[in-house]
Amino acid sequence: MTTKSLLIDFDDTLVDFHDAEAYAFYKMTKQFQITTNENDLKIFMKINQAHWDAFQQNELTKAEVLSKRFEAYFHLHQMTVDGKLADQIFRDELANAPIKHFDLTIETLKQLKEEHDLYIVTNGVLETQERRIAKTKIGHWFKGVFVSEQTGFQKPMPEFFDYVFNEIGEDKRNNAMIIGDSISSDILGGKNAGIETCWFNPRHKDNDTEIKPDYVINVLSEMISLV
Repeated sequence: MTTKSLLIDFDDTLVDFHDAEAYAFYKMTKQFQITTNENDLKIFMKINQAHWDAFQQNELTKAEVLSKRFEAYFHLHQMTVDGKLADQIFRDELANAPIKHFDLTIETLKQLKEEHDLYIVTNGVLETQERRIAKTKIGHWFKGVFVSEQTGFQKPMPEFFDYVFNEIGEDKRNNAMIIGDSISSDILGGKNAGIETCWFNPRHKDNDTEIKPDYVINVLSEMISLV
């Protein structure tokens, strides 16, 4: 069997980000003395995603995303808040959130690491992601961890992947695959980098884009038969 380099996304691939996001959101809004529910969370998630989408399109800087997403959310409550403070509280609680994996994640990684080189590739803030990855207790199974803030670029930019392959060896590109939940960052990024792509879709979302992954899986254990 040929050894593959597997570039695996972190949020909503290795761990359930929605679960951590909900934990952090409720903790953060409580500190601002407002009572929120699941509907409030859904509203924030849409605002948050819209801001990160704007970042991927180079319409906002990362600093603007981190603060303005909260300013926009609290504006709906007729509140003016310090977006940087809200972000600090949110990301701290995100790092404190209990880790929840999808089904068979640990078992799958144990098997994959025996025959393939595993790497984490994630967008996000370096300090927050490092704290969260450390909490998983699986970080030592990966030969490298690459966070967008560390590389200076974010998925799906080709430069992000150029940075990765410059670190792990350009020769690994020809036999690499990216696995992730995001069509717009993971799959498009893989296409931009010229590597195989696998869309992890545990929530059975529809792909309403023109971006077509090479493979689609709903449970991470399906990777075993692909590689």
